[in-house]
Amino acid sequence: MRQGIKLTSLMLAGLLSTGTVLAGCSSDSTSTNSGNGEAAEQAGATLSFSVTLPSFGAKIEDSMVQKEWVKQMEALTGKKLDIKFNYIPIGEYDEKSKLLLASGDTTDLFMVMNRDLYKQYETEGTFLDLSKYKELLPNYLSLVDQATDGKIKAIRSDGQFYGLWNIDLPRQEQDKGMGVYTPATYRYDIFQKEGIPIPSTLDELYAAAKTLKDKYPNSYPVNTQSGSFDPLFYANHNGGSSIYWNGKNFVYGPFEDSYKEALQFANKLYAEKLLDPEVFSDKSDAIKKKVMSGTNFILLSNWFTFAGDWNRAATGGEKFVISLFPDNPKYGKAWQSVNDFSTVGVSSGAVMVVSPKAKHVEDLVKLLDLQYKPDIINLVTWGIDGTTYTKDASGKPTFIDSIKQAANPWVEGDKYGMRASSSYRPGLQMAIDTRAFVDFAPKDSGIINGKPVDQPWETAFKDLPFPNDYVPPMVFQPSVEFTDDEREQITSVMSPVNTYVAEMQNKFINGKESFANWADFQAKIKKTGDLDKVLNIYNDALTRYQERRAANK
Repeated sequence: MRQGIKLTSLMLAGLLSTGTVLAGCSSDSTSTNSGNGEAAEQAGATLSFSVTLPSFGAKIEDSMVQKEWVKQMEALTGKKLDIKFNYIPIGEYDEKSKLLLASGDTTDLFMVMNRDLYKQYETEGTFLDLSKYKELLPNYLSLVDQATDGKIKAIRSDGQFYGLWNIDLPRQEQDKGMGVYTPATYRYDIFQKEGIPIPSTLDELYAAAKTLKDKYPNSYPVNTQSGSFDPLFYANHNGGSSIYWNGKNFVYGPFEDSYKEALQFANKLYAEKLLDPEVFSDKSDAIKKKVMSGTNFILLSNWFTFAGDWNRAATGGEKFVISLFPDNPKYGKAWQSVNDFSTVGVSSGAVMVVSPKAKHVEDLVKLLDLQYKPDIINLVTWGIDGTTYTKDASGKPTFIDSIKQAANPWVEGDKYGMRASSSYRPGLQMAIDTRAFVDFAPKDSGIINGKPVDQPWETAFKDLPFPNDYVPPMVFQPSVEFTDDEREQITSVMSPVNTYVAEMQNKFINGKESFANWADFQAKIKKTGDLDKVLNIYNDALTRYQERRAANK
């Protein structure tokens, strides 16, 4: 692995030195201060550095909140900030991050948005060992201590850590509430017109699709975002085509009967022309056009805000509702796409690293720690007290009425540029108070227990105990840590296996492969890669996790 990384670095060095890749990444690069800051920096009055961050479409440096963030950072550090922001569009971020990290020529600070990519370089000398500066990180380490398994997630078993993970403050009360982020979506106006109830089981979903096909012969009633069949796997209490935590140990989805049953149901939909044949390739825009035009009526999985957006944009009487994934009574309540937002969370999806080549490291580390300071989290998430939010009697922030009551609060929030708005990610994007996303969430049309609801979807389950039967065990997957050698073995085995299984999953669904050959399929998986070895690696890591957790109590 190390030799391959170094070879890739040499191959890319010439490309990056010409600016070809870097220019593609940094078309939105800006500096907070212009002019010659070198002399001032030498005198200690200016802190100059560069940072790579994802962009979500807005010109961040022009926002009110970003300007206030710079002002407060300068006040807290006692230095002028001279920052070169290298923004990469979020849709390109993963691929360009790989190129930049392989080159070894990154900015002083770099947000890595892929846990596996971070782990690939973690001990390669690409990132500064921040454990040497832990006395400068009181705000960060305090939040890590508050998070479930925080130390295990954020700090290696050897005590070292090479990045600072994003921290999410909870949006739910502890032990209550449930956020479901990719529910099923239905063309409610059509369901009402035809007198079809919103399905609560897979059999009811099949019956609804059959009725819709009869009434609208040119339609394909069922589709799903991003080709995701997770709702069918989750209905069968299966984690899909991957290794997943089943609540007791790590298992491989395609080796379980429940995986086959999910594909058989999808194949039945496909064979009867109930499932859109373009399900494997459709993008979001194409799916939106189809559900608006009446080509699709049921989306097995869809981002929870899309239905509300489509309702607000509808001009022809189209109406959408969202609902939980339907159950398979054989397995009980269907698992849902739930995240745990009831406690402080160490996010596994974003980590800030520091280049070993960076200057003034102690100043940078202090600056990074400020991003976890409560007042700064408040600023970047909620905006400016008295301007974008006020505080209720208990001292909790709440957005001003002009934002909360706007037709689209996220877009209204963009006028100020706080993190909870649509297109802005101010500051260094390292910690957020997720309550803000709920505070000005618009009302969503949903169906819960067969009854219509009209409230923000994120509050629809606020009184439900957490956890509950809808919560998949993967939400509580132990934070296992692999050695470099184990990670290389897993990648070596799983890369070809994942490619083969993804190809065969589609073939079983579209009928190009017969379920009579299921035993051959499972045998081929084992020939393609040593799954037993990988599962043993996972469960060895589980033993180490359990030992470490016991030692930390």
